[in-house]
Amino acid sequence: MSRQTIMAAGSMLHLLPQLLDHYWGSDGSGYELKFGSSGALRAKIESGHPCQLFISASSIHTQSLVENHYLKSCALLGLNRNVLVHPVRLRVTEESALGFLMDAQYQLAISTTGLNPAANELEMLERITQVGGLKSGELKKRTRLITGGRETPNAPTGRNQYGWIMETQSVDLLLTYQTNAIEAVADNPNLSFTHLPEVVRVDGYYGIALSSLASPLLTGFYEWLLGSEGQSCLSGYGFRSATHSR
Repeated sequence: MSRQTIMAAGSMLHLLPQLLDHYWGSDGSGYELKFGSSGALRAKIESGHPCQLFISASSIHTQSLVENHYLKSCALLGLNRNVLVHPVRLRVTEESALGFLMDAQYQLAISTTGLNPAANELEMLERITQVGGLKSGELKKRTRLITGGRETPNAPTGRNQYGWIMETQSVDLLLTYQTNAIEAVADNPNLSFTHLPEVVRVDGYYGIALSSLASPLLTGFYEWLLGSEGQSCLSGYGFRSATHSR
Protein backbone atom coordinates (compact mmCIF):
# COMPACT_ATOMS: atom_id res chain seq x y z
CA MET A 1 0.00 0.00 0.00
CA SER A 2 1.33 3.46 -0.93
CA ARG A 3 2.20 5.95 1.78
CA GLN A 4 -0.73 7.95 3.06
CA THR A 5 -0.70 11.74 2.77
CA ILE A 6 -1.26 14.31 5.50
CA MET A 7 -1.79 17.88 4.34
CA ALA A 8 -1.55 20.70 6.86
CA ALA A 9 -1.44 24.48 7.08
CA GLY A 10 2.08 25.92 6.99
CA SER A 11 1.70 27.03 10.60
CA MET A 12 1.74 23.31 11.52
CA LEU A 13 5.15 22.72 9.90
CA HIS A 14 7.03 22.19 13.17
CA LEU A 15 4.09 21.21 15.35
CA LEU A 16 2.64 18.31 13.33
CA PRO A 17 5.74 16.07 13.57
CA GLN A 18 5.74 16.67 17.34
CA LEU A 19 2.08 15.69 17.60
CA LEU A 20 2.71 12.54 15.57
CA ASP A 21 5.59 11.71 17.88
CA HIS A 22 3.38 12.22 20.94
CA TYR A 23 0.81 9.81 19.51
CA TRP A 24 2.91 6.89 18.27
CA GLY A 25 6.58 7.75 18.76
CA SER A 26 7.24 8.70 15.15
CA ASP A 27 7.66 12.11 13.53
CA GLY A 28 5.56 11.15 10.53
CA SER A 29 8.37 9.93 8.29
CA GLY A 30 6.14 7.01 7.36
CA TYR A 31 3.66 9.45 5.84
CA GLU A 32 3.91 12.00 3.07
CA LEU A 33 3.56 15.37 4.79
CA LYS A 34 2.59 18.36 2.65
CA PHE A 35 2.39 21.92 3.99
CA GLY A 36 1.09 25.12 2.46
CA SER A 37 -1.65 27.71 2.65
CA SER A 38 -4.93 26.12 3.65
CA GLY A 39 -6.78 27.42 0.60
CA ALA A 40 -4.14 26.10 -1.80
CA LEU A 41 -4.18 22.68 -0.13
CA ARG A 42 -7.97 22.57 -0.32
CA ALA A 43 -7.72 23.29 -4.06
CA LYS A 44 -5.27 20.40 -4.46
CA ILE A 45 -7.66 18.01 -2.74
CA GLU A 46 -10.53 19.22 -4.91
CA SER A 47 -8.41 18.67 -8.03
CA GLY A 48 -7.79 15.05 -7.08
CA HIS A 49 -4.52 15.05 -5.12
CA PRO A 50 -4.60 12.20 -2.59
CA CYS A 51 -5.05 13.28 1.02
CA GLN A 52 -6.10 11.06 3.88
CA LEU A 53 -5.89 13.70 6.64
CA PHE A 54 -6.14 17.49 6.30
CA ILE A 55 -5.48 20.11 8.98
CA SER A 56 -6.59 23.58 7.91
CA ALA A 57 -6.04 26.97 9.56
CA SER A 58 -9.69 27.66 8.72
CA SER A 59 -12.49 25.22 9.43
CA ILE A 60 -14.33 26.64 6.40
CA HIS A 61 -12.08 24.56 4.14
CA THR A 62 -12.54 21.27 5.98
CA GLN A 63 -16.31 21.76 6.16
CA SER A 64 -16.51 22.46 2.43
CA LEU A 65 -14.46 19.38 1.54
CA VAL A 66 -16.79 17.14 3.57
CA GLU A 67 -19.97 18.81 2.29
CA ASN A 68 -18.79 18.25 -1.29
CA HIS A 69 -17.77 14.64 -0.58
CA TYR A 70 -14.02 15.02 -1.08
CA LEU A 71 -13.41 13.92 2.52
CA LYS A 72 -15.51 11.83 4.90
CA SER A 73 -15.67 13.66 8.25
CA CYS A 74 -14.43 16.83 9.89
CA ALA A 75 -14.34 18.64 13.23
CA LEU A 76 -13.04 21.80 14.86
CA LEU A 77 -9.49 21.09 16.01
CA GLY A 78 -8.99 24.20 18.12
CA LEU A 79 -8.45 27.94 18.29
CA ASN A 80 -5.02 29.38 17.48
CA ARG A 81 -4.93 33.05 18.47
CA ASN A 82 -2.95 35.69 16.65
CA VAL A 83 -0.63 37.44 19.10
CA LEU A 84 2.09 40.10 19.08
CA VAL A 85 5.70 38.99 19.61
CA HIS A 86 7.99 41.73 20.92
CA PRO A 87 11.29 42.25 22.76
CA VAL A 88 10.88 41.90 26.52
CA ARG A 89 12.37 45.39 26.98
CA LEU A 90 9.35 47.03 25.28
CA ARG A 91 6.98 45.73 27.97
CA VAL A 92 4.01 45.58 25.60
CA THR A 93 0.62 44.76 27.15
CA GLU A 94 -2.72 43.95 25.57
CA GLU A 95 -3.85 47.50 26.40
CA SER A 96 -0.77 49.14 24.85
CA ALA A 97 -0.35 46.80 21.85
CA LEU A 98 -2.37 48.94 19.43
CA GLY A 99 -0.25 52.01 20.18
CA PHE A 100 2.95 50.08 19.45
CA LEU A 101 1.49 48.70 16.20
CA MET A 102 0.63 52.17 14.94
CA ASP A 103 4.00 53.68 15.89
CA ALA A 104 6.13 53.91 12.72
CA GLN A 105 9.40 53.86 14.70
CA TYR A 106 8.91 50.11 15.22
CA GLN A 107 9.50 47.72 12.33
CA LEU A 108 6.41 45.54 12.07
CA ALA A 109 6.27 42.09 10.48
CA ILE A 110 3.48 39.58 9.98
CA SER A 111 3.80 35.85 9.54
CA THR A 112 1.93 34.60 6.49
CA THR A 113 2.60 30.94 7.28
CA GLY A 114 -0.67 29.03 7.09
CA LEU A 115 -2.59 31.98 5.69
CA ASN A 116 -4.31 31.91 2.34
CA PRO A 117 -3.02 34.35 -0.30
CA ALA A 118 -6.29 33.91 -2.22
CA ALA A 119 -8.24 35.25 0.75
CA ASN A 120 -7.73 38.43 2.73
CA GLU A 121 -4.61 37.34 4.58
CA LEU A 122 -3.93 40.87 5.81
CA GLU A 123 -7.36 41.41 7.36
CA MET A 124 -5.74 42.11 10.72
CA LEU A 125 -3.63 44.95 9.25
CA GLU A 126 -6.79 46.47 7.80
CA ARG A 127 -8.52 46.27 11.18
CA ILE A 128 -5.57 47.97 12.87
CA THR A 129 -5.59 50.65 10.16
CA GLN A 130 -9.29 51.36 10.65
CA VAL A 131 -9.24 51.34 14.45
CA GLY A 132 -6.07 53.44 14.57
CA GLY A 133 -7.29 55.97 12.03
CA LEU A 134 -4.37 55.39 9.67
CA LYS A 135 -4.44 56.01 5.92
CA SER A 136 -5.50 53.03 3.83
CA GLY A 137 -2.49 50.89 2.90
CA GLU A 138 -0.13 52.79 5.19
CA LEU A 139 0.41 49.95 7.65
CA LYS A 140 0.61 47.29 4.95
CA LYS A 141 3.29 49.30 3.13
CA ARG A 142 5.64 49.27 6.12
CA THR A 143 4.94 45.70 7.24
CA ARG A 144 7.39 42.95 6.34
CA LEU A 145 5.90 39.60 5.31
CA ILE A 146 7.62 36.57 6.84
CA THR A 147 6.84 33.06 5.65
CA GLY A 148 8.45 31.14 8.49
CA GLY A 149 11.40 29.59 6.66
CA ARG A 150 10.85 29.98 2.93
CA GLU A 151 12.62 33.31 2.49
CA THR A 152 16.18 34.63 2.37
CA PRO A 153 17.98 34.97 4.69
CA ASN A 154 16.96 31.83 6.49
CA ALA A 155 17.67 30.95 10.11
CA PRO A 156 20.71 28.73 10.71
CA THR A 157 20.14 25.11 11.67
CA GLY A 158 18.81 24.81 15.19
CA ARG A 159 17.28 28.30 15.31
CA ASN A 160 13.62 29.25 15.03
CA GLN A 161 13.00 31.47 12.00
CA TYR A 162 10.94 34.05 13.89
CA GLY A 163 13.20 34.23 16.93
CA TRP A 164 16.27 34.57 14.72
CA ILE A 165 14.78 37.21 12.40
CA MET A 166 13.73 39.39 15.33
CA GLU A 167 17.26 39.11 16.71
CA THR A 168 19.17 39.79 13.49
CA GLN A 169 16.89 41.53 10.96
CA SER A 170 15.74 44.63 12.89
CA VAL A 171 12.17 43.41 13.30
CA ASP A 172 10.65 44.91 16.46
CA LEU A 173 7.10 43.54 16.40
CA LEU A 174 5.70 40.36 14.86
CA LEU A 175 2.07 39.38 14.34
CA THR A 176 1.75 35.60 14.25
CA TYR A 177 -0.14 32.62 15.64
CA GLN A 178 0.39 31.80 19.31
CA THR A 179 1.84 28.41 18.36
CA ASN A 180 4.58 30.20 16.42
CA ALA A 181 5.07 32.75 19.20
CA ILE A 182 5.73 30.03 21.80
CA GLU A 183 8.45 28.54 19.59
CA ALA A 184 10.01 31.96 18.94
CA VAL A 185 10.18 32.79 22.66
CA ALA A 186 11.66 29.35 23.43
CA ASP A 187 14.36 30.07 20.83
CA ASN A 188 15.04 33.67 21.89
CA PRO A 189 14.61 34.44 25.60
CA ASN A 190 14.80 38.17 24.88
CA LEU A 191 11.33 37.92 23.32
CA SER A 192 7.87 37.73 24.80
CA PHE A 193 4.35 37.89 23.36
CA THR A 194 1.08 39.46 24.32
CA HIS A 195 -2.52 38.97 23.25
CA LEU A 196 -4.12 41.52 20.97
CA PRO A 197 -7.23 43.62 21.67
CA GLU A 198 -10.32 41.79 20.46
CA VAL A 199 -11.22 44.68 18.15
CA VAL A 200 -8.23 43.95 15.87
CA ARG A 201 -7.56 40.28 16.52
CA VAL A 202 -8.11 37.70 13.77
CA ASP A 203 -7.98 34.16 15.13
CA GLY A 204 -7.58 30.84 13.39
CA TYR A 205 -10.35 28.30 13.99
CA TYR A 206 -8.50 25.22 12.82
CA GLY A 207 -10.36 22.35 11.22
CA ILE A 208 -9.36 18.74 10.72
CA ALA A 209 -10.83 16.35 8.15
CA LEU A 210 -10.43 12.65 7.42
CA SER A 211 -10.73 10.66 4.21
CA SER A 212 -12.68 7.42 3.90
CA LEU A 213 -9.37 5.91 2.69
CA ALA A 214 -7.49 6.78 5.88
CA SER A 215 -5.71 3.86 7.52
CA PRO A 216 -6.76 2.69 10.99
CA LEU A 217 -3.58 4.26 12.41
CA LEU A 218 -4.35 7.63 10.83
CA THR A 219 -7.97 7.40 11.94
CA GLY A 220 -6.71 6.77 15.47
CA PHE A 221 -4.52 9.88 15.28
CA TYR A 222 -7.53 11.94 14.15
CA GLU A 223 -9.61 10.67 17.06
CA TRP A 224 -6.73 11.20 19.52
CA LEU A 225 -6.34 14.86 18.49
CA LEU A 226 -10.02 15.46 19.17
CA GLY A 227 -10.01 13.59 22.46
CA SER A 228 -9.00 14.88 25.88
CA GLU A 229 -5.38 13.74 25.65
CA GLY A 230 -4.81 15.27 22.23
CA GLN A 231 -6.55 18.51 23.19
CA SER A 232 -4.40 18.73 26.31
CA CYS A 233 -1.31 18.25 24.18
CA LEU A 234 -2.44 20.95 21.75
CA SER A 235 -3.04 23.39 24.62
CA GLY A 236 0.64 23.05 25.54
CA TYR A 237 1.50 24.43 22.11
CA GLY A 238 -0.85 27.42 22.33
CA PHE A 239 -4.16 26.05 21.07
CA ARG A 240 -7.40 26.61 22.94
CA SER A 241 -10.59 24.64 22.76
CA ALA A 242 -12.67 26.28 20.04
CA THR A 243 -15.68 26.21 22.38
CA HIS A 244 -13.88 28.10 25.16
CA SER A 245 -12.54 31.21 23.43
CA ARG A 246 -12.24 34.42 25.40
